[in-house]
Amino acid sequence: MTRKVLLLLVLVAIAWYLWNGPLQAPLAEALSQAVEVRGNFDADVSIDRPPVQNDLANPPVLRVDDFAFTLLADFQLEARVLGRRDYRRDAGADLAPIDLALGWGPMARSEVVEQIDISQRGRFYFWEADRYPIERAAIINNSANMHLIPASPEVFSELKRAEADRQIRLRGFLVNVDRKDGWRWRSSTSRSDSGNGACELILVTAAQVF
Repeated sequence: MTRKVLLLLVLVAIAWYLWNGPLQAPLAEALSQAVEVRGNFDADVSIDRPPVQNDLANPPVLRVDDFAFTLLADFQLEARVLGRRDYRRDAGADLAPIDLALGWGPMARSEVVEQIDISQRGRFYFWEADRYPIERAAIINNSANMHLIPASPEVFSELKRAEADRQIRLRGFLVNVDRKDGWRWRSSTSRSDSGNGACELILVTAAQVF
């Protein structure tokens, strides 16, 4: 092997590592000191039901590093993982390195999910089907792409265990995020929307993968 070829292989390996290296959540430790941890789940949280959302009348604001987190609602769910996408380089990667496409109710059933082609890219969740196994509105209302901000290193470790077809419980807050330089990220607060702006942005205080 020539020196030039060896050097090229080394550069390729370095580039691969920089692009596909370990996931990181640099704000997780600081967030763990700022957010109230709510680890228990309400009794009515079930994979057979929609997420439980309780809007906050006077949304508090948490300030961590250069970010302001406006807590919009307490949010809990149990769901099937339909897909996962990791992010290391986009504008939101330091906040939410993992996106999960999640399904509940009919969208957690194998006989339904197996008839739908599901993918994720660019912070979106896409689905298509030759024939709808359930009504189109039911697919939209019972599934969503969710951007997950781990509120502690422990939560981050648990989220990294999530894979397609696993089951997960999440608790946390729907949030809007503003950065000092003017960059912002907004959460949906509805399960019936679709398209741009329809994803939930969750500050996750508890996660269970099983």
